[in-house]
Amino acid sequence: MDVVTCLLSYGLMCSAPREPVEPAPPPVIEDFDGDEPAAEKGAASKVVAKVQSFYDGTTDFTAGFKQTYVQPVYGTKTVSNGKLRVKKPGKMVWDYEQDDAPDIWVDGTKVVVVERDTKQVLRKDVDESDFAGADKFLFGGQQLLDEFLVKLAPEKLVKRYGMADHTAVRLKPKSKNPHYKELLLVVDDATGRVDAFVVLNGDGSTNHFVLSDVKTNTGIGDGEFTFVKPKGFTVTDG
Repeated sequence: MDVVTCLLSYGLMCSAPREPVEPAPPPVIEDFDGDEPAAEKGAASKVVAKVQSFYDGTTDFTAGFKQTYVQPVYGTKTVSNGKLRVKKPGKMVWDYEQDDAPDIWVDGTKVVVVERDTKQVLRKDVDESDFAGADKFLFGGQQLLDEFLVKLAPEKLVKRYGMADHTAVRLKPKSKNPHYKELLLVVDDATGRVDAFVVLNGDGSTNHFVLSDVKTNTGIGDGEFTFVKPKGFTVTDG
């Protein structure tokens, strides 16, 4: 699997785990079908509507992140850290601390993947990349309830990924997505802010992002999202 495919499926370091770890846990993707208990009907939709409202009220967004990518097929786990910044409309940067982790720049029209260890820049049109699928909630203005089936997360997932004073909800795309199967959002009960999210991929791998030091509406300049090719790097389009 090439690096662009890995990135766009949120298997951000799927080909190169950096350290041996204990065997990864089994896949957590469970059957989405089935009736919800009467007491829970509509509860997930209310949480997702609150998420929508929170991000509709933001113009920009910064956070630290910790990403844990688990690939149960190979029994590997990769942990990465970095800084995230987002600005409407459609601008985003995932800036990784690790030199062997590619940075990701999205300027509204292009997705740029910067591989610092290989000195390569991979560039692709946003419309062709399907990049903004799993994290589109960060931009607001997206009708999540129109695009996803939603349910409260079962206790098994809450124990694994939940946080105190948060509600975990599952989102399944109504239209089949080639890059991921489901999302799990861990939502702050007081504000509707997403403080963690998990991308559940079709191959059983998971990408767990935990956000920290979240700041909104700080007036980030457009220059923070302008990518300048480092000297000596090779650019590939497509």
